Amino acid sequence: MMTMTLVSYYTILLLLLVPRVLGYIGWPGDGTIVAGNAVQFDRETWEANLARPNATGSNSVVGFDVSTPWPSTQVDGWQLGINITRDIPDSEIMNPSNATGKTFTGTSIFLKAPANLQSTFSTQTAIDETTWKICVIFISDAPQENVTDAAEDGNCPILSAQCVTDLEDAYSAKFAGNLDCYGTPPTTPSSCGSGINTGAFNRQQMPLDSINGTEVYVTASELHEPGNETVWNDAVKKTWPVLTIWGWNPRANASEDALPTVQLSCVTATEVEPEPEPGSTGPNSAGSKSCYSMPFALVIACVVGYILL
Repeated sequence: MMTMTLVSYYTILLLLLVPRVLGYIGWPGDGTIVAGNAVQFDRETWEANLARPNATGSNSVVGFDVSTPWPSTQVDGWQLGINITRDIPDSEIMNPSNATGKTFTGTSIFLKAPANLQSTFSTQTAIDETTWKICVIFISDAPQENVTDAAEDGNCPILSAQCVTDLEDAYSAKFAGNLDCYGTPPTTPSSCGSGINTGAFNRQQMPLDSINGTEVYVTASELHEPGNETVWNDAVKKTWPVLTIWGWNPRANASEDALPTVQLSCVTATEVEPEPEPGSTGPNSAGSKSCYSMPFALVIACVVGYILL
């Protein structure tokens, strides 16, 4: 009894010390955009690393009650989120034979529904019968001149207000014309200048069963030395503009003049762990990283495991 009491006491104490950088758990399924050096990782390895991020962020975005037919009504609780994990060893890629001891910095982005909607498309029947089609478009090469202004509440300080409006209008009209997430993109609005090019945007029809928090976009940096702060700072300061098209499929029987709701939102890391000390075995080291960003029950199990070692 004394041992269990002691374990419970230290469990509560250590839980208070667990870093509060929490992220969404899950690996990309079919339909996720896998960019950069993320293509070198298998599903399980990526999941293990990005499920315990060193930096996260999320913003509320426009969303709809997708449990009812399009066009439905707007509901609160939709989140655009980001996880970033530092120093993923190159020994963990699918072909590690040429491992150099260098590392990658990984980024995952999510569009997550409110809790009460996350299981809406948990069956194939629900997917087959829905009238919804959701497109997500990532502007990965957006200029970062105003990156010091955080992307709060989904706002995009790196793009002018007119550029945001013009992009939303252009993609709304384009989708209404063909109901397609992948067709030829609209011309880049002049209000956006030369910093972006719609032809270079990453486009994807979002798998509807990914609204539970599965990554929609993943990417990894070039190889770098462990602890490279330049690469890390670039990753955590980067603002990601994401266009979401709340569209419909032919089953909706939408009128000819119908237009989808389109929102351009931005997300950037807002919760960032402090830089680890050289040679540290603290929170950012591989040895102690395994308690990060787990569901509450798993955090408890992890902490108790350390106590009983």
